[in-house]
Amino acid sequence: MREENVNLTVKAVKDYKESKSPEDLTKIIKGYSELGFYGEVKRYICEFLERSSGAGALVALSRNFPEEIKQIISPLGKEIDGEFDADSFLEMGELLWEIGSPEEAKDNYIKAFEYYSSLGNGEAARQVLKTMKERYPKDKNIENLEFKDIKDDMIQKLKAYNPKPTKDEIDLRYALGKEFHGENMLSEAEDNYRRILELDRSHNCKRLLVSLLREKGSLGDSLAMARELEEEEKLEELYSIYESLKNSGKRKIGEDVLKEIYGINPDFKNVKELFGIVEKESSEEREKPAEMQAEEKRAEAGDSKGKRIVFL
Repeated sequence: MREENVNLTVKAVKDYKESKSPEDLTKIIKGYSELGFYGEVKRYICEFLERSSGAGALVALSRNFPEEIKQIISPLGKEIDGEFDADSFLEMGELLWEIGSPEEAKDNYIKAFEYYSSLGNGEAARQVLKTMKERYPKDKNIENLEFKDIKDDMIQKLKAYNPKPTKDEIDLRYALGKEFHGENMLSEAEDNYRRILELDRSHNCKRLLVSLLREKGSLGDSLAMARELEEEEKLEELYSIYESLKNSGKRKIGEDVLKEIYGINPDFKNVKELFGIVEKESSEEREKPAEMQAEEKRAEAGDSKGKRIVFL
């Protein structure tokens, strides 16, 4: 079941990146809530509140929310019945008004207004309030009613909420991170790997994060983290970083990484041969007249296509 939740959550995030639709956003919230990842739940609820007219869809998803979030998104403390919600109160109010029962209609209008307000649905709440003021112009209680947009308050309370990790969070995030990584959703994968390492610095996702950072082109971060790996994994990742640096034209840093590998194990792959070439060319560079070195540096700075490649 959890594997299915992981797959559905990844799909929802991927779909939302393309559609930016509130419907896909609610699928993300549902997926993360079922996984118990309430940090992501609060993040995407905030995004939903910023982009939508109300929180009604959130209440329908709240079964898997912790009590802290339920209280924030239902500030009136009322449970909304799926068969008798704000829309139903409004419909009943309209029906009672039509059949000539204005007092009973008023009670339903007020309940509809309260619920719409509590869900942050300003458009609907203002329309109900307008209807009431037109139909009950002498009612002092209705005259004093006003809609207060509570979405900003909800968002601030959500941002202040700090959920505790669940007992199986590491395993679930590992599965989620690898799934995101496989879909080339690198930012989402990185977030999960880094969260795992916050909880367990020795976790084997560290190598996956090194690889991911290298794929993103964050070679400095990748190099720093690669140095924390065990020797064999460290050598493999350092060598991959060296190749990336070589291919991106970062000669000096690449040479330093190669020397680092050589210092750990000179017999690793073809490091000894490469190290010998670097040392030979460095020696030849030092022996050149200063004027020639300066001329080559000027040429290299002025024409990127004329850069001299020293790696085989």
